[in-house]
Amino acid sequence: MLYKSIFDNFMHIRPEGYFLEAIDAFKKYGGTSINLVNFPEGNIGNNYYEYVYGKTIKTAEKIKEKGIGVIITIGPYPLDYFSFMNNNPIEKLKSGIDLAVKYIVEGKADVLGEIGYPHFDISPEIYESSEKILIYAMESCKDYDIPLILHTEDLNREKYEHIEDMAYRHYNKERILKHHANYVDFNFNNTILKSLIASRPNVKYSIESNQNFLLETDYTDQKEKPGKVMPPYSVPKRAEMIMNQYDDYDRILNKIFIETPYKFYKKDFFLV
Repeated sequence: MLYKSIFDNFMHIRPEGYFLEAIDAFKKYGGTSINLVNFPEGNIGNNYYEYVYGKTIKTAEKIKEKGIGVIITIGPYPLDYFSFMNNNPIEKLKSGIDLAVKYIVEGKADVLGEIGYPHFDISPEIYESSEKILIYAMESCKDYDIPLILHTEDLNREKYEHIEDMAYRHYNKERILKHHANYVDFNFNNTILKSLIASRPNVKYSIESNQNFLLETDYTDQKEKPGKVMPPYSVPKRAEMIMNQYDDYDRILNKIFIETPYKFYKKDFFLV
């Protein structure tokens, strides 16, 4: 094993994709645990969220059988809004939040996400609707102290401050994580926890920032789109890079893969 704990904070693993082959590659290079995030499905039906969440939970059980620890993240994807465009999308996504919270409270999953805004230009009306849904998610998580993972466009200082203000009014900024953040974000925001794509520059500059952060591949398990995402072994390879390039690698790896995820998720079962 490369290091006692190597945690990929954001992966989509699907039975229709490489599935356990991807997990085998992650484990082969030293990976020990992942955050499994539900993957949007193309067919929107009346029981859509029951189907997607149930499928994610079953997938997690198969991954655990491989000896990999799993955090389970479920929730309505922001782009679901467009799939429900002709069928009251705000209420449909709210119902997805309600079901996710129910499953998390029951212990079937751990995190609400990824939720927030589409990552491309949208109309002011859709942006406003997305914000209403995000606020509903924050308020739904508050009473149960459920961690919440954001999906957004790239954020500048003003947008980070806006989200912090929303969290102050409706939830708790310490329980919110920005998925797919950029290392430049550390230049203007040090409060919302960031999960960065595990590229070499991101790792280098994030370590130099001396801020807390997590690493992710955002691996999207789609055989039909090879090369779209980072390989599933990328986070373990970045851990190896850290061990080779930093004298105090043990402190750095402990902070990235043990201290910071434990503080955010308040779970220790993902540490194998």
